[in-house]
Amino acid sequence: MLHLMRKHAKSWIINVLVGAIVVVFVFWGVGSFRQRNITRVATVNDEPISMAEYQERYRELFEQARIQYRDFLDENLLKALDLKKQALKSLINEHLIYQQARALGVAATAEDLQRVIAQTPYFQVDGRFNPDRYRSMLARFHYTPEQYEEAVRKSEINKRVIGMITGLAKVSATEVRDFFHMLKDRIDLDFVLFETEKFREKVQPKDQDIQAFFKKHRKQYRFSPQVKVSYLAFRPKDFEDEVEVSQDELADYYELNLDRYREPEKVKARHILFRLERDDPPEKVAQVRSKAEGVLKLAQKGEDFAGLAEKYSEGPTAKAGGDLGWFARDQLVKPFSDAAFRASKGSITDLVRTDFGFHIIKVEDRRAAGSRSFEEVKDEIRKKIIQEKATELATDRSAAAYEEVALSQDFEGVARKKGLTPITTDFLSSDRPMTDENLDHKFLEIALSLKKGEIGPLVDLDKGHFLIKCLDRKESYLPQLKEVRARVEADLVDEQALELARKAAEGFLARIKKGEGWETAAKDLKLEIQNTGPFTRNELIPKIGGNGAIKSAGFALREPGQSIPEPYKADKGFYVIRLKKRLTADAAELEKEREALVKRLRTSKGQIFLYQWIESLKAKSNILIEEGVI
Repeated sequence: MLHLMRKHAKSWIINVLVGAIVVVFVFWGVGSFRQRNITRVATVNDEPISMAEYQERYRELFEQARIQYRDFLDENLLKALDLKKQALKSLINEHLIYQQARALGVAATAEDLQRVIAQTPYFQVDGRFNPDRYRSMLARFHYTPEQYEEAVRKSEINKRVIGMITGLAKVSATEVRDFFHMLKDRIDLDFVLFETEKFREKVQPKDQDIQAFFKKHRKQYRFSPQVKVSYLAFRPKDFEDEVEVSQDELADYYELNLDRYREPEKVKARHILFRLERDDPPEKVAQVRSKAEGVLKLAQKGEDFAGLAEKYSEGPTAKAGGDLGWFARDQLVKPFSDAAFRASKGSITDLVRTDFGFHIIKVEDRRAAGSRSFEEVKDEIRKKIIQEKATELATDRSAAAYEEVALSQDFEGVARKKGLTPITTDFLSSDRPMTDENLDHKFLEIALSLKKGEIGPLVDLDKGHFLIKCLDRKESYLPQLKEVRARVEADLVDEQALELARKAAEGFLARIKKGEGWETAAKDLKLEIQNTGPFTRNELIPKIGGNGAIKSAGFALREPGQSIPEPYKADKGFYVIRLKKRLTADAAELEKEREALVKRLRTSKGQIFLYQWIESLKAKSNILIEEGVI
């Protein structure tokens, strides 16, 4: 391990240490615990939570966040996530649960540990537990088997206690029925849209109106500070030609990242789809089934499946002969995958019903689970290592250039010396979009903080490193009307058109409240009555979109023909809606889904029980947190 690290001290392997480096900066940086030599971060009923536990939990949470958020994980998001607080809270909860487990006599046997460890994919080779891989993986993460097995034992015990608590959750038939109807009931709305755009032509603002509007809202037209900068760019892609990768590096990377190249069982198939909606009436289902069975007989007699798919399939793959390519079990809906993975190579399934309709599936090939070979992936690995080494080169060169500029304050001279050409921007401001796709808000933030002639710190972005010098600066100021007249006039027109739309909608609704029919009022005002079609609470409103206020108002209506009490504003203007009909979900569907609904509700209630139980433990416990931990 040490030999490998020394050998590749300036290569991709250093990236394995990113999580550790993050932990070092978080826990041992400015204002750190080092001066106080803290070895524990908290005690729970006199049992310590060690600094090592805390750092490891933070590293795990950071890695999860990095995978989940990818390029969006920046300082602001990390601050919002508050991983330090999350790490400490989760450890306190675990210690409380484990203490209760001991009090209750909950235990995990050696057989339990063996089963859990043997079923862990990281410790398997070709789907079976491998002792050598187990030891090597533990060594890579600085665990002894004893340490890891003790951690697994505690985890299993805690899982059992959690299961005991969440298992107390019971779900009544009434709760299941209400939950089912909340998810499945639909409404169908009629609506009239008073579109703001159609009222703009009626707005002719006078000069005094524009001046008054500007005077009232002048502060919102304040010009932000502006800077004109010159910058040096150190982008990884510009250094890729300098990178060389040895055969040993390729092999080492493959061995250390073998899990990335595991492939699940896959099937290659074609299908013919006969489309149905979930709520189509039985007579239509029977009609479509009859048609599908006729095509199935043709396929079973040996007619060209791809040709049949082109002729009969109603799915997006019809033009490709129904070809779905290779897919894993979890890539398609369960009924479809279950049928495809049960079928043998070359066989044709019976009709398969999914939410999309009836399918006929032909399995053309199967591929067992396994690992891609080194030869298959070495070009992919080479590309990745080149990218990572080029990233290191860009980092090194930018750091060197920054050191020289910081010492000499000769931005242009260092650029000439290193053969770099500075890039000069137009004036930038916080309300003006960046023109270089490699730059983002962080670059702009640093640039706007600089004084004229000042050289900024090195800016590290996803697409490279950037060294900035401010060439000129304009401070923020309140403009005169002539500088922003077009914007002011457009905003005034928007405001007045919106107000006209609101008044028109209120006028229409007033006529309805007096007893006038929708059709009569709409015809008189030359308005179109539109219809959304049925939708559930979990769907966007057809033709309207995701307006939650309109959706809530719609579902609050009880009787067909009933209108909402006031117009609702949305992106396009004001809406007046009425209930066309309510569609109550079929009780037969409730029986089909009862088991899944009970499981969802029980899980949700179980989590509430668990939270309340842990909070009650905290209230009765002595929990001391070291000063400055969070």
